Amino acid sequence: MDPIRPQITDVYGEYSAQPGFFSCLRFWAARSGITSPMRFRSSLASLLIFSVVAGCAEAPRSPIIPSAAVAPKPHLSVPVGEFRGDPADMGGQQGRQFRQTIIDLYQNYLLVQLQGSARVKARLAAVNFEVLMLPEHRAETEALAQAVGVNHYDVVLAQCLLDLTPFTSCSTIALPASASPDGVARFGRNLDFPSLGILDKHSSLLIYHPAGRNQFAAIGWPGMIGVVSGMNEYGLSLACMEVPRPVRLATAMPYTLLYRAILEQCRTVDEAIDLLQRTPRQSANNLMLMDAAGNRAVAEIRIDGVAVRRGPPGAALISTNHQRGQDQDTAGYCWRYDALHAESARQFGSLDAPAIEKMLRHVVQGNEGDMTLQSMVFEPANRVIYLASGSDAPERTFERIDLKPYFAER
Repeated sequence: MDPIRPQITDVYGEYSAQPGFFSCLRFWAARSGITSPMRFRSSLASLLIFSVVAGCAEAPRSPIIPSAAVAPKPHLSVPVGEFRGDPADMGGQQGRQFRQTIIDLYQNYLLVQLQGSARVKARLAAVNFEVLMLPEHRAETEALAQAVGVNHYDVVLAQCLLDLTPFTSCSTIALPASASPDGVARFGRNLDFPSLGILDKHSSLLIYHPAGRNQFAAIGWPGMIGVVSGMNEYGLSLACMEVPRPVRLATAMPYTLLYRAILEQCRTVDEAIDLLQRTPRQSANNLMLMDAAGNRAVAEIRIDGVAVRRGPPGAALISTNHQRGQDQDTAGYCWRYDALHAESARQFGSLDAPAIEKMLRHVVQGNEGDMTLQSMVFEPANRVIYLASGSDAPERTFERIDLKPYFAER
């Protein structure tokens, strides 16, 4: 008996390991009501033609937020979307609210990156990935596609695009309460990615109130229901960083949906690591984690396991785009890691939010920072995020986002 399977079913429910291409197509056919062999072959041909031309234990449901009066929701320059209810409800709400933005991203970013045979392969990969998504995430993408008016498999493609196009990017630094003058544990994050003149204009704050799951906030883009940076109602916060890796055939859910599952199902760093270790992983990645108690860890995710590096009591925990095991101090792997390491040691004890924002300005990527599209500082204990977005994001104004008013609504 496979010893991993009982643990996998805790996260996935019924899980079919290593599905082949035609088993994925049969899954698609069954969802579409196609039962006869002739109809299956005919529909398979249509699909190929289209491709060419076109966890943890369930947390208590009451939010952990201070009992004092909750402040009103802030007025922000970044677009804000709130989605409530079951998966179909939330997908439909996002599709209707952000329809034009999603079409812009779809036509001028997603499809621009995938030309000719690359688009064919990507769309077929989306069919494969859909089988491996959690049922609720499949239902949400389907409802989103219907609301926007685009093909369902292209919405699935938006969820797995990062697994198909690896790009070494992003920086994080997590600091204990003792690093700051006000006794608040924080972590900072730059998100670096090619914009093509599109992504830098459409960063959004997306607030999810899923029925039966943890509420959470994601900093991302409309049409992408997975998470690359986010915080949930219990203060658990995460941010991912790409590492060098090959592209693989689909064997697990897209990694952004795995990170979303962490926010939906977990409350602490230890719970998040446990979920990562017992769930199939599609892509190698680094994932910075911090919870409301100030616990910090970098999960260095590989296909065959997860290595965990914890934050030392009197120093910063840093991660960029290499996996280094328990080594905290060796220089020479990444200039951004070395810069954050040296500056955090020099300023330890006086690293408040503005000081972290200033450090993030010195580790941008691209031509004059044009690849650094989002920069943020998390305060998990306070349920607060400071966010700057746009080209060379850290040079822009960081807005204080108090998430307590959003999470207090349930």
